[in-house]
Amino acid sequence: MSFTTRRIREEAPRRAIKWQPILLAVLTFGRPVFGWYTAWKKRQDDQKRVALLQRIMLILLAVFFIFLLFAGIAKALIALRVVSVPGVLGVAGADLPTDEDGLTNFLLLGQGDETHDGKDLTDTIMIMSIDATRTKSAVLLSLPRDLYLLHTENMGAGRVNSLYRDYKSYLKFEKDMEEKEASLEAMRELAKELSLALDLPLHHVVKVDFIGFVEAVDAIGGVDLEVPYDIVDTEYPGPNYTYETFEIRTGLQHLDGETALKYARSRHTSSDFDRSARQQQILSVLGEKVKSEGVLRNPGRIMSLYKIVSAHLETTMSVREMVGAAKLGADIDRNRIISMQLSDRNGLYGTLAEPGGFLYTPPRDLFEGASVLLPISIPEYPVTWKQIHTLSDLLFRNRAIHISKPRINVLNAGAKSGLAGKLGGELFRYGFSVDEIKNAGIEKIEETYIAPASDAQKNAATFFSELLDIPLGTLPTDLPSENIADITIIVGQQYGFTPLQDLLK
Repeated sequence: MSFTTRRIREEAPRRAIKWQPILLAVLTFGRPVFGWYTAWKKRQDDQKRVALLQRIMLILLAVFFIFLLFAGIAKALIALRVVSVPGVLGVAGADLPTDEDGLTNFLLLGQGDETHDGKDLTDTIMIMSIDATRTKSAVLLSLPRDLYLLHTENMGAGRVNSLYRDYKSYLKFEKDMEEKEASLEAMRELAKELSLALDLPLHHVVKVDFIGFVEAVDAIGGVDLEVPYDIVDTEYPGPNYTYETFEIRTGLQHLDGETALKYARSRHTSSDFDRSARQQQILSVLGEKVKSEGVLRNPGRIMSLYKIVSAHLETTMSVREMVGAAKLGADIDRNRIISMQLSDRNGLYGTLAEPGGFLYTPPRDLFEGASVLLPISIPEYPVTWKQIHTLSDLLFRNRAIHISKPRINVLNAGAKSGLAGKLGGELFRYGFSVDEIKNAGIEKIEETYIAPASDAQKNAATFFSELLDIPLGTLPTDLPSENIADITIIVGQQYGFTPLQDLLK
């Protein structure tokens, strides 16, 4: 934008220039520019932080060896030294169900124990999807505890962390079910509702309580992990409805079971979404230790872990399916792990967008003063899960593009101001690696197109061409080299933004 100046007509006597209105105007104009730069800089820093977390999240696939292997058949065969652990995996396991895309999907729940004031609240909620054939990969998606379901078939409305508890109580006291039967039915019902919400069939549920987590960590000698930031939580839940201070500092730390639990649960220093990332991190480090230190070749540790799991794990799987699930996890390439979390970091109202930022906080007075999270809807009303269904399709069923992680630049070459940013932000929220959103530095063009940097990126470019309904093209010869990424989207004058929810075929 350019500006011109002109002399203001002088009057006699000449007046002194009033600087206050001028300064006010400068500040008014400069504030959004400075705010934009600050937001951009923070976004770059956040992208690096998220990328670092994703690299260390090897996921809880190996932890499945802890939570799933030690069922009755495996225990008996190993104790009698009839077969080894790999032999049990190959002989005793049953095939698990898959969906039409060949995926096996689990709902993983973490809850309190008898000493916890919210014993049956499922404050850790994760979706794990395993593709053991085509891509040998896994996807882990964390759901925040305050995510709210407005409509369910049998469970009523409520936050996802309380639906299991409330429905289990209903089955026990209104339907006279036994504790175990009511719990399993409530787990299945929650999985059914989340299957509809996410547009992803969930085949089985695994639920572990806090004591089981603590004892399992101690049984393998604790874990070493990199704490990404200082945590000083003065309101960590203590015994008898009290509070205590939990403190841990940035850097490499050794955590025993109790400290690991506090690290995974603490939420008053940071947000629920940071807590979800820590939960993914600690479970991933646990899994890595189980694999790297040969825990599964140590009969003593196996028996110790089996006893813990027997007392503190509940699942909808049969014994043979549990062994089969462990084998399924063993086939996954640890470098093909994708992790994300649903959050309210949606880029709206001047906030920074993050991958998975598809939620918002509605006014509390609509929910009796409670803080809840709902999916962002386009249009705004009625509330729909269409964007999250789109995320589910891209993240779970089209995971190959996420595994390859092509770098993307979105360059404005004549489009209306803000449209390149809107497109880039949309791709970023769906978990794609958007490096740069800026002016192309070339002459304006009419049509928008997508250009791969080399033949190696043609498949990825074709994916985005079909996804965005934008034709393929070649890189302009005058495009500055620093503006070229694996996939470069040149946004021309005729471009009109359409949300991905309306583009996905």
